[in-house]
Parts: sequence; C-alpha cells; structure tokens
Amino acid sequence: MRRGRFLAMAAVLFTACAGGTAGQPSASPGGPIKIGMVTSLTGNYTPLGTGNKQGAQLVVDQVNARGGINGRKLELVMLDDGTNPNQTITHVNTLNDQAVVALLGPPQSTADLAIKPIVNQLKLPTVALGAADQQTVPVTPYMWQTALLSSQVARGVLSYLQQQGKGKIAMLTDTANAYAVSGHDATRNALGGYGVTLVDDESFETATTNFAPLIAKVVAARPDVVLFWGTGSPPVVFTKQWAAASTGLPLMMTAAEATPLYTSAVGPAGEGVYVQAVMADLGQSLPTANRYRRIVDSYAVPFQQAYNSYPAQFSWDAIIAMMFLVDAIKRKGASREEIRAGLDSINLETPNGHYSFSPSRHNGFPDTGVVISIIRNGQFTQAPGVSDAQLQKAGQ
Repeated sequence: MRRGRFLAMAAVLFTACAGGTAGQPSASPGGPIKIGMVTSLTGNYTPLGTGNKQGAQLVVDQVNARGGINGRKLELVMLDDGTNPNQTITHVNTLNDQAVVALLGPPQSTADLAIKPIVNQLKLPTVALGAADQQTVPVTPYMWQTALLSSQVARGVLSYLQQQGKGKIAMLTDTANAYAVSGHDATRNALGGYGVTLVDDESFETATTNFAPLIAKVVAARPDVVLFWGTGSPPVVFTKQWAAASTGLPLMMTAAEATPLYTSAVGPAGEGVYVQAVMADLGQSLPTANRYRRIVDSYAVPFQQAYNSYPAQFSWDAIIAMMFLVDAIKRKGASREEIRAGLDSINLETPNGHYSFSPSRHNGFPDTGVVISIIRNGQFTQAPGVSDAQLQKAGQ
C-alpha cells in the first residue's frame, strides 16, 4: 500500500509537469466517439488485460453493428501498460491528448489508484476495472468501478464460511497488490461479525515462486479453510504447489481467479478449489428462471463465438464498464461532462445484476451478486450450500 501511495503522488507530479495534458482536447462532433483503454497485454497481468480487451471490444463491435450511437460509431483506442503502473500514467496522458471522451482503467488496482488523481485533474470520466475499495471510497468526481469491491469479496467469503460452520481460516496475501491488501484488511476487520478466527496470516510478494515454507506454516496452523489473496501468476503457482502437498485442507481463491484462464492454467490441481465468483461467471449454471440469465447469454454466446471460450471475470468487468459508458452516452451525450452526468445516474440491468450509481456512490455492484463456486471438472459450479433459490435471487 505504501507503494500505491507513492505512485499516486508521482502521478500528480507527472501530470503537473506534462505539457498540454491539463486541458480537455475537443473531439470532432461528427466523428467517432473515442473511448480510451489502458490495460495489461504484457507482463504479469496479461491474462487479466486480455480478458478486458476482449470484453470491451465485444461491446464496441455490437454497438457499431447496430449503427453506433445517434449515428456515431464507437472507436476503442487501446494502449498496453505492460503491467507497469508508471506506464499506465504515461498512457493516460497520451490518450487525453488524443481526445478520448472516457477511459477504461487497467485491471490492477495499484495502477487504478496511481491514475486516480490524474483523471480527476483532467476531468476524464474513468471506469476502473480493478477492485480495491480505495478506487471509489471515498468518491471522487471522475472515477467509477464495475468490479465488486474487495470488501464485498471478504464479506461474501466470510458469510459462506459462517453458513458452512467453518470457524478458522488462514490467509496468504500479496503485499504488492492493492486489491489483495485491501481484501485482506477487509477480511481481518470483519472476522468478528461472522464468528471466524484468523489462525495464520502470511504474506508474500508477486514474484514469489516457492510457496513451500508458507504452505508448511499454514498446515501447522490447522485452519478449516485457506484463503488466498492475489492475482496474476501467484494463484496459479500456489494452487499447483498446494495440490502437490496433499494437505487435505480446502483452498479458496477470490474473484480474481473466477476465470477459465485460471482453471486451464492449474488443470487437475484446481479440482475442488473454492472460488468466490460473481453471477455472470456461473451464467451457464444459472437457473433458467433467473431474471438475468437472458442478459448473461446475450453477451456470453457472441463472446464464445468470437473467442472460442466463455467470458473470464475480467471480460465481464469490461463488458459491464462499456455498458455503463454506452448507457451514459445514449442518455446524456458524448462529451466528458455529459458522460460524467450519465455515469452518476446509472440505473442499469447487467449480467451481474442491477447497478445504480449516484454522485455519492461510484461502486454499484449488488451484494447479492456475490456467489461461491467450486471447480468441478474444470468448470465453475455452485458450491455446496449455494442453492438454486439463492442464484435466482442473485443480483436483485
């Protein structure tokens, strides 16, 4: 988190020194509506960024196939930050100079927090695709988010453990990842309300490749469940080493691993791993009576046709973010201030349920959209104790 605060301070200095970036370049009123996107197509978070890219492009292609918005096509201007928050800062200024009217932020919360002061100074409406609470709590005028808050992940996990009578957990946390740190802290702070005790609390860094010493400590603590906070490659490496250790203890991953990219990477080692997911991740398992199944299928089916896979969590994040922007532009207009007003008044049905934003609330993920899954035969299925009735109410 200290690294995140340093990046945020550096972002302010960078913006102040960057010539011409403080203004709002005007776009051609009759030309395409240019939406900027900074994501990670190389580096540790390549799987996340690739999902973001595919999801955003799908919505852009769908809108343009229908003639655009008021006769204007959408143009997605995408830059790769290489999983480097400093590069994210550079790209935001570049996209501002290219007259984008809105921005999709990167999948890593550390980078979203680094650009938060910049986009507010530039008055550039930005939908962050990371999940740290600090992106939108407290609210600032020009940043919103589509992913569930890390604190929502924590509450969803603890609620499920309480329901299942699991009273002892161990946690492992990537200390260089803002999402992981935020989720870890939220879990610790909420433990008492769910009757859950933290029996072991371990940390690691993103570059860690040997988890054997940590696995030994966790096993010695004899928890009921092991909760892993991290994104990118560490969860894959840890899952394989955990399976090889044959501990017999249940392993739970957070929403960052609710993606086929994770299940395909871990292979048989993922069998029986619990994964906190969102409603769209279980779309193929949703009851047909669920009010959101039709919305899920309207994006999942063409996505599968385009990319030969079911949408990853990160694809859903970008799909819903683009839904926000399209809705805001349709209702309010395509200038930055019109888009800001549109995002501040979102009241929208999405594949993850009903979102509503206001000037004082820029995160709208519904708590009921949080579900716990378990990997069976490489697929996310509803975990034991998650009933069809619960799924039918999800997202409402």
